[in-house]
Amino acid sequence: MKTPICLVFLLVAAVAASEKKTQSKAEPLDKKLDKRGLLDLGYGYGIDGLDVGYIGSGHGHGGAYNLVDGGIGAGYGINLGGHTDVTRTVTLVKGVPVPVAVDRPVPYPVEKHVPYPVKVPVPQPYEVVKHVPVHVKEYVKVPVHVPAPYPVEKKVPYPVHVPVDRPYPVKVLVPQPYPVEKHVPYPVKVPVPQPYPVEKHVPYPVEVKVPVPQPYPVVKHVGYPVKVPVDRPYPVHVPAPYPVEKPVPVAVPVEKPVPVPVHVPVDRPYPVHIEKPVAYPVKVPVPEPYPVYKHVPVAVEKPYPVPVKVPVDRPYPVHIEKHVPVAVEKPYPVPVKVPVLIKEHDYGHLSLGGSYYHH
Repeated sequence: MKTPICLVFLLVAAVAASEKKTQSKAEPLDKKLDKRGLLDLGYGYGIDGLDVGYIGSGHGHGGAYNLVDGGIGAGYGINLGGHTDVTRTVTLVKGVPVPVAVDRPVPYPVEKHVPYPVKVPVPQPYEVVKHVPVHVKEYVKVPVHVPAPYPVEKKVPYPVHVPVDRPYPVKVLVPQPYPVEKHVPYPVKVPVPQPYPVEKHVPYPVEVKVPVPQPYPVVKHVGYPVKVPVDRPYPVHVPAPYPVEKPVPVAVPVEKPVPVPVHVPVDRPYPVHIEKPVAYPVKVPVPEPYPVYKHVPVAVEKPYPVPVKVPVDRPYPVHIEKHVPVAVEKPYPVPVKVPVLIKEHDYGHLSLGGSYYHH
């Protein structure tokens, strides 16, 4: 906002300087009878006539024209927001009526299902049918191969003689009667001085004087370079490439135990009779004709609910309770200030203090 105003003032100053140069070149008057406009803004009286000013419509700056002895002088002024001729145009648009389809609802009867309790007769006691599975044994002929004769091994125990040393009795001498030591406690009187002295160690400070020389010598270690003689370095031969020992696995024979049959000689082998059963056919009685049990499914009546539509002539309103919230007054603590007398020692008067809460 400030930048355009400054530019306007600079333009006004430039135009005023140009007017002064043109007036100096013109013929001088004997007496100056005119009055200049107010800051050349287009107000006041001009030279030999009325200053005619033009005020713009609110944008930028306007100009002023002065009539100087039959000539025309130009001046410029600042727009001060004067009245501007504005013509308002009101256009009336007249609509054309267009037919619009309007849907009007038509009332029709609506059936509303109202539930009601239906009493279903149930027999007492109520019969419950429970299916219990029954195992039925069926005989099936399956051929089984039986080797003949069938070998049967039977283990027969026999006595084995184990040599055992003959036991002999050992007699232990026991004194008669046998002495038994039994410890019987008895009271022992211990002399205790009366009153009984009790030693209690009470620590107390003990001053130990440590002799300190005056002035106290302080040893300060100052580092200095020390030359250490080192023998002249000598070259060391390093073989290249460097041999690296690589362990190679070697097969080691491992002794593996092999079972060897050992023949144990028996002193007196004797023949043992072994009964060998002989298989013989056994006739199993099978009834003729062979009965076969077959499960036949039996239809069981199972009750199921059936919807029953009962027409209701007049539906009646049902009252539904709606809970309404009720405001309940709940006590809450309120801080109460209670004056408390506080005595100050620095001043000889009492002051009133306050506490935020009263307990």
